[in-house]
Amino acid sequence: MNCTQKIPSPSGRGLTTFIDTSTSRLIYGWLAFAISSLVFAGMFAFLVVMARTPVILELFPGTDYVRVALVGHVVLSFVIWFLAFKGLLWTLTSTVMLDARQYSIKAGWSGLILSILGTILVIASAVFGLGKPQFVNYVPVLSHPAFYSGLILLFSGITVTVVNTLLTVLKAWREKSYHGGFPVLTFGMLVAGIAVLSAFACFGLSWYFQTSGGGANAVLNLESLFWGGGHILQFANTIALVTAWLFLTIIVFRKFPLKDVYAKILFGIYLIFILPAPVFYFIYDISSHEYKNAFTAIMQYGLGPSTGVFALAILIAISSKGIKQLPWNKPEFSSLVLSMFLFALGGAISFTIGGYNTKIPSHYHGVIGGVTLAFMGLTNYILGILNREVYRKWIASLYPYVYGIGQTLFVIGMFWAGSHGVARKTFGADQNLNSSVKIIGMAIVGIGGLIAIAGGILFIIHSAGALLQNGRQLRVETREDIELALQGRAGLTIQD
Repeated sequence: MNCTQKIPSPSGRGLTTFIDTSTSRLIYGWLAFAISSLVFAGMFAFLVVMARTPVILELFPGTDYVRVALVGHVVLSFVIWFLAFKGLLWTLTSTVMLDARQYSIKAGWSGLILSILGTILVIASAVFGLGKPQFVNYVPVLSHPAFYSGLILLFSGITVTVVNTLLTVLKAWREKSYHGGFPVLTFGMLVAGIAVLSAFACFGLSWYFQTSGGGANAVLNLESLFWGGGHILQFANTIALVTAWLFLTIIVFRKFPLKDVYAKILFGIYLIFILPAPVFYFIYDISSHEYKNAFTAIMQYGLGPSTGVFALAILIAISSKGIKQLPWNKPEFSSLVLSMFLFALGGAISFTIGGYNTKIPSHYHGVIGGVTLAFMGLTNYILGILNREVYRKWIASLYPYVYGIGQTLFVIGMFWAGSHGVARKTFGADQNLNSSVKIIGMAIVGIGGLIAIAGGILFIIHSAGALLQNGRQLRVETREDIELALQGRAGLTIQD
C-alpha cells in the first residue's frame, strides 16, 4: 500500500498535491546525506580555523595535516554539500511539483548510494591523511587513488540522478500529470542539472585531451582538469541558490516575485553561457591563457545579469511589507535575507581582488555562505514535507542568525587581513602575522569561524533531531489546515 500526504503547493496558489512513500523516502535519504556531509565539513573546518587563529595556532605540531583538513573541508562544504542538496531539489521538483513519480526509483536510489559511497571514500582519505594535498581551484584533491575513486563515484551518482530527473520530467510533461503551466522551480532545477552535466563533460574532456593523442601530458595538470568544469559548477550552484530564494519567497509571502515567463527567460539566459562550455575544449589548448580566460569570461558575464534581476524582484517583494510585519523569527525568512546579504557581500569583494591574498577566500566564503544559508532555510520546509516536527523552535529561529553573523565576521576578517597582505592557503608561522592589523584581521577570522561553526552545529542538531523522529501521516484538507499541520498544531489522522 502506498501512503500519501497532502503538502502545501510550492506555487503558493492555494493548491495541494501528493507525495508518495517511495519519493518521500528518497527525499529523506538525500537530506540525511546532505546534513551528514556538513557534519564532517564542520569537523574539518574547526581544525582549519584553529590553525589560522593567533596563539592557538602555536598548539599545532605542523601544518601538513591541516592542509589535508582544508581539502576535506572545501570538498565537503563546497562540492558535496551543494551537490547533495541539489539531489534533494531535483527529486522534489521533478516529482512532488509535477504530481509525478520517479522515472526509475531504482535509478533514484542508485544515484544516492553511489554519491554516498564516493563521499565515504573522500572522508576516509581526509581522516587518514591519504595522499598529498593539492590546492586546486574549485575541487582541491588529495593525490591518492581512494580520493580520486571517491570523486568518480560521487560524480557518477549525481549524473545518474540528473539523468533520472530529466527522464522523470519528460514523462510528466508527456502525460501532463501537473495542472497549469510548467513550474518555474522545476524549470530552474532542470537548468541547474544541465549545468552539472556540462561541468562533468568539461572534466571528462579536459582529462581526455591531457591523456590522449600526440599532445598528451606526462603528468595530469589538475588545475586545468578542474578549471573549466569548476566554473560551470558555479553556474549550477548559483541557479540552485536562486531557485531556493524563489522557493523561500513563496513559502514566506505566498506569492511569486515575478511572472513565470520572465523567470524562465532569466533561467534560459544562464543556459546561453552553459551549453557552449564543452565546445571550448575543441577550440582552445587547455594549457593556454585563452582557455582560462574563456571560462573566466562566461562566468563573469553570465552569472550577474539573471541573478541580479532575481534578487531585485525578491527585494521588491520583501520591501512591500513593513519592517515590523516581516517574520524575522521565521527561519525561512531570516535565511533568505541573510543569504542574499552574504552573497552580495561576497560578490562585492570580488571586485577588489588583486594578488594572492585572503581577499580571494573572503569572496568565495561570502558567496558559498549565501548558498548554504538558503539551503538551511529551505531545509526547515523540507522537514515539514517529510512530516517531521520542529525539533526545537528556538534553535530553528536562532541558527540562521548565528551562522550568518559568524560567516559575515569570517568574510570581513579575511578581507581585512588580505588588504594588509596576508597570503591565502598559509598556516601557522607561514602567515607572517608581523603587525597588529594582520593579527586583528585573523583574530576576527577565528572568532567568526567559531561562531559560524556554532551556527552549523545548531542547524545540524535541529535537522538531525527532526529527521530522527518518527514521521507521521497527515490528513489535511484546506490550505489553512496544511499550514497548521506543518507547524505541528493540527489534528492528525491516518490516510492510506
